[in-house]
Amino acid sequence: MARKIEKLAIDGGPKAKQHPFGSGPKHVPSEKDAVCRVLDRGSIPFARGPEVMELRAAFSKLYRAKHCITTNSGTSAIHAATGALGIGRGDEVITSPVTDAGTIIAIMAQNAVPVFADVDPVSLNMTPEGIAQRITPRTKAILVVHLAGNPCDMGRIMALARKHKLFVVEDLAQSYLCEYKGKLCGTFGHLGCFSLNDSKHIGAGDGGMVITNDAALADRADLFADKCYDRTGQGRKPFFLGYNYRMNLLAAAVGFDQLKRVKHICDRRHRLGVKLSKGIADLPGIIPHKVLPGCKCTYWYYLFHVDTSKLTVNMDTYVKALSAEGIGVSRSLAVNIMDWPLFKDKVFNPHACAWACPLYKGQVDYDIRHFPGLQKGVQGTLRTSLNEHFTDQDISEMVRGIRKVTLHYAKA
Repeated sequence: MARKIEKLAIDGGPKAKQHPFGSGPKHVPSEKDAVCRVLDRGSIPFARGPEVMELRAAFSKLYRAKHCITTNSGTSAIHAATGALGIGRGDEVITSPVTDAGTIIAIMAQNAVPVFADVDPVSLNMTPEGIAQRITPRTKAILVVHLAGNPCDMGRIMALARKHKLFVVEDLAQSYLCEYKGKLCGTFGHLGCFSLNDSKHIGAGDGGMVITNDAALADRADLFADKCYDRTGQGRKPFFLGYNYRMNLLAAAVGFDQLKRVKHICDRRHRLGVKLSKGIADLPGIIPHKVLPGCKCTYWYYLFHVDTSKLTVNMDTYVKALSAEGIGVSRSLAVNIMDWPLFKDKVFNPHACAWACPLYKGQVDYDIRHFPGLQKGVQGTLRTSLNEHFTDQDISEMVRGIRKVTLHYAKA
């Protein structure tokens, strides 16, 4: 039976997305009330006021972690983690080439060397195989990036870390409450790091958290983020260089209030993402957002892979056709961070010597030709928005648009 070919919007046909996407406020009145309570006290303490301590306690409880350290950004949270672990000159830290600058800053600010692992071509998450290929005698840690709410293969990654006696830091800036086989990501490694940047699942303008079950690491991270000033009553006697990464009480007040909604937000995004995947799973040349079996993705955004060899058009035309249907997609991941001049040209940086450090005896590899998974991923993976305000109708119309365009261009 011949398939029905609909006239595309790009050719003058009706759009698949007929209704505006669901939307809603990022912030609610109770957050304003929380901020006003801080201001009504007449001052904003510069260190550990009640809102900061409430947020620490609530976040520890959410993740069933023994310790939580608050910072002023997700970047400083990761930096506090690498600092607590004593990562420094000549050390290699393996991480993902598909991430934000914040991940890399936490490595290079310690004068350590970022080493990139290859990624799965569909999920774009770093893989155990990619990590294993990059381990050397200089490797000190693995900085795992859980991309777009999607858990990496933590079982196998932790096995690698134990085998080679490596530290593990988890970057969950994009991945609140994602789970690997029933266990929350962020609780596998030595430290888990989160962001309260306003674009994330929850946000307070900016801010960050570090969780750990190791008391010594918690103490070290806390000192690292607060000038190495002891706040337990023993006086200021810094014994290493710390930074001023303290969280502001106003951000803590907003973050604490938002934390009350984070489970609903993540559960909602998970349900919508699963529905979208089911709706496009049978299409020729389409691989939905790849989530490992038994794992839970909380979809900071949605990824799907397009094999244009199964279609009669190239990727640019496919993207234009989807956009005309009202389904906004982008190839923003087509430029990975190894394409940045910092890595492509190995620009010497006097503030972070990294590969130019005289103590570094290795050789960095930032050539994308040596990363087959990444190559395939940046060529064929598309990104589209998904958030908790989307409706079931939004997802149905997204499915209809993707199906319409794909089947129109599918090879017979």
